[in-house]
Amino acid sequence: MAKLNQLILLENMMRTYDAMNIKDANLTHFQGVCIEKLVDVIIGRLQRLVASKVRISCRNVLLANYETMTKTTYWLGCRLFSDLPQAESRVLREKVEQMVELLNELVLKIVNVDEEYAKRFFERIKRAYRKRRITDFELWKAQQSHLTRERLKDYQVNLTADTLIKGIMEYDAPPKTWEEKAVDMERLREHMDENKELPKNFKKECAKLRRYSYWEGDMFFIDYEKLRKILFQHFGELTHEQHIAMFEYDVQLKQIHEEMRRMEKEEMCAEGEMEEEMKEARKGLKEAVKKAINIMWAEGVLQHKYDHTWIMMTMNEEEGLPNFATPTEYLDYMEGCGVRDRLPDRSIVSKYYDKARGTFPNWTFTDAKDKEETRRNNVGKRFLNLVQRA
Repeated sequence: MAKLNQLILLENMMRTYDAMNIKDANLTHFQGVCIEKLVDVIIGRLQRLVASKVRISCRNVLLANYETMTKTTYWLGCRLFSDLPQAESRVLREKVEQMVELLNELVLKIVNVDEEYAKRFFERIKRAYRKRRITDFELWKAQQSHLTRERLKDYQVNLTADTLIKGIMEYDAPPKTWEEKAVDMERLREHMDENKELPKNFKKECAKLRRYSYWEGDMFFIDYEKLRKILFQHFGELTHEQHIAMFEYDVQLKQIHEEMRRMEKEEMCAEGEMEEEMKEARKGLKEAVKKAINIMWAEGVLQHKYDHTWIMMTMNEEEGLPNFATPTEYLDYMEGCGVRDRLPDRSIVSKYYDKARGTFPNWTFTDAKDKEETRRNNVGKRFLNLVQRA
């Protein structure tokens, strides 16, 4: 890619003139003519670049120091303008001002690059840099005996930190104080390698990246719609190593997200299978409860409707069985099990529940002793035995 070498040459010629301290008028005139001709060449090239529809050529200006070169005072500070005759100086000054105006138009054209073009540009560059078939992440993943979501989160943070340390955000605007405060270094450190050394400006670089990033659950994303323009503007200033770091980061981040999604899908499948198993278990339990109630009526273990009180109390005290906060919940559950005959009223269950004391299987009762007390405890024992056998 050709550079605007003429700009650099023009800058060197003016600086050299200032350093030489020329007193000869003829030599000054000669220098003025040479510089004017060079400015004419630059103006012609800038006009073609501004008019060009091939936007890639517009990036050439970035290879010059346009932050200073787009200021008229930067050029007019040369002593040549005061040494030349007034007429010659005025002509050269007007041409330099035209050159600066064109430079600013070109910079504006670069800054206002559309997102779609920037996206295509980076995709082309990424294909050129992306020569390795196996990434560091793939090698790391292959070495993990037990890959977990937490380890993926750790790798994601370390990868992002390593990329920032290489200076890919160097040319973005310095962060404000409130932006730095928003960076949670303590939380980041929790996921970083213990021996990782961070540069003094690391928090500032994190603050810059936060402008162009967001989280979705555990996954960290770069908002390339925002970041591309900044990177495009300064792409020529980034080193070859920074280019590689930037594109390798993009590839590995996507691989991390793919692995996280795969894990999430497996977890959802496992949860679905577990839910199905629990549904079958609940269905089986209801069938076992219904069968136990019918057997107990047939055996004579259940003698009164209020004996359901002892079944409710047994279920509430036994781990692994449904619990009921109220008699209504219990009666609704029994109906759900298909037990509809000889169910007591809610008030009857509440009345007898209040008469019980102690814990299963050693209840005592304020209205019963001896054989009746034993019988009521046996209702709970027999129900539990039948359900557990089922």
